[in-house]
Amino acid sequence: MGQWGRLAGMSRVLLALALPLFVSACSDNKKTDTANQPLPGVVAEVVTEKSVSDETTFVGQTRSSQSVDIQARVKGTLLERPFEEGREVKEGAVLYKIDPSQFEADLLAAQATLDKAKASSDEKNLTLARYQALVDKNSPGVSEAQYDVALSQAKQADAEVSSGKADVANAKLNLGYATITSPLNGRAGISTVDVGNIIGPESGVLVTVVALDPIEVDFSVGERIYLDYMEAQKEGTAQAFTPHIRLSNGKRYPHPGKVYVVNNEVDPATGTIALRLKFPNPDRLLLPGQYVTVLLTDAEPKKQVVVPQAAVQQNQSGPFVLVVDSNDEVQSRAIKTAQRVGTGIVVTEGLVPGQTIVVEGIQKVRPGAKVKVTYQSPSGTAANVESKPVGGTGDAGSSDDQSSEDGDAANGNDSSAAGSGADGAGDAKAKGTDAKDTKTDDATTDASSEPPETPGASADEKTKAAEKDAAPAASSYDGQDTKMDDSGEATQ
Repeated sequence: MGQWGRLAGMSRVLLALALPLFVSACSDNKKTDTANQPLPGVVAEVVTEKSVSDETTFVGQTRSSQSVDIQARVKGTLLERPFEEGREVKEGAVLYKIDPSQFEADLLAAQATLDKAKASSDEKNLTLARYQALVDKNSPGVSEAQYDVALSQAKQADAEVSSGKADVANAKLNLGYATITSPLNGRAGISTVDVGNIIGPESGVLVTVVALDPIEVDFSVGERIYLDYMEAQKEGTAQAFTPHIRLSNGKRYPHPGKVYVVNNEVDPATGTIALRLKFPNPDRLLLPGQYVTVLLTDAEPKKQVVVPQAAVQQNQSGPFVLVVDSNDEVQSRAIKTAQRVGTGIVVTEGLVPGQTIVVEGIQKVRPGAKVKVTYQSPSGTAANVESKPVGGTGDAGSSDDQSSEDGDAANGNDSSAAGSGADGAGDAKAKGTDAKDTKTDDATTDASSEPPETPGASADEKTKAAEKDAAPAASSYDGQDTKMDDSGEATQ
């Protein structure tokens, strides 16, 4: 038992000594994998200023410049509906045809009654003329009473003729009402009746025809805004503006409008004044009843910071963007935004021209992370991965790398400068791994590309030194510091 006990004790001692070495090796491998992991790539853009006009927004609603509800004036069976629902119709185009038989018969009857009245009128007027001749001759055969009766009958006959003419005209109107036409050029809506139904005045609106070009937009402004503008206009300081509208899909309507009507009273319920704008609508894109955003745009544009809308993110604190600093590290920056300009948005606070923001790949990075940046021009065209715009905040790396390489060459540290990049980093780590196992002549031969070793240095320290040499491949800024340190050591 004593021998087995001593063996068990020795096993525990060996296990205790081997465990730290195993943990250290795993940690070194993890660090090596992290260093070899490629940096996340993003597309960035340099912040610029553009000429943008200030805009004041209001909620508006479109309306037709002319709208007509078509109704039947007479009752009858609907025979035809020749128009196409939802299509353009011309003024005078036939919309509905009601059976005209009844109205044609009424017209014939009215015409017959008129002819009868005319015949009676002719007879009465002839009788009156005879009596008038006898009265003029003072003939004893005609009394005053007989003459008065003849005169009255002639007038009644004339009145019946006038009544008959009115009946004929009314019958013609009813016959004309049997054919319903469009009173304007516009677009017909959906018909509420079909062919074969009996329709009449009680049927209500049969269809609505609306004029779409031009189209009007109604909106309201507060009385204080109205008073301020009127005072500024009186003093000659009012800014000229052009009305525009933005559609519900976020797109800007291409045609500018003009102020058409300013109402003559303030709505006491809301304290606002109604205004009406008029816009050309040649493509019939706008329809009555649409809600739009009215934009009163200043005629004189100003220089303002504009960034792509895709670069702006939102959290509980408000909008923000990711800024790439001179170390190629990502930082979060809170901003304040104003109106949208095409695919961009105006930033009033938080950014200045020359800063670099992330526009693509935002989901792959977090604040504080290093990234590999592809720059694109403000127009949206991606540039070469290695090229960086002049004057940007993250552009110091390339010039610093060049100056550090020149300094290394002057101090005789050429082999250290040649070791930068991914291959140099891999060689340095391989040498550190070899040094952990044994101190061979190969490690001594390549000492010119590694930091000086201290006597008795452990394998962990050698590995860390090798990783330090590999750092320039990851960041140009960090590489600058490392090269300056190596140059200092070489001078010493």
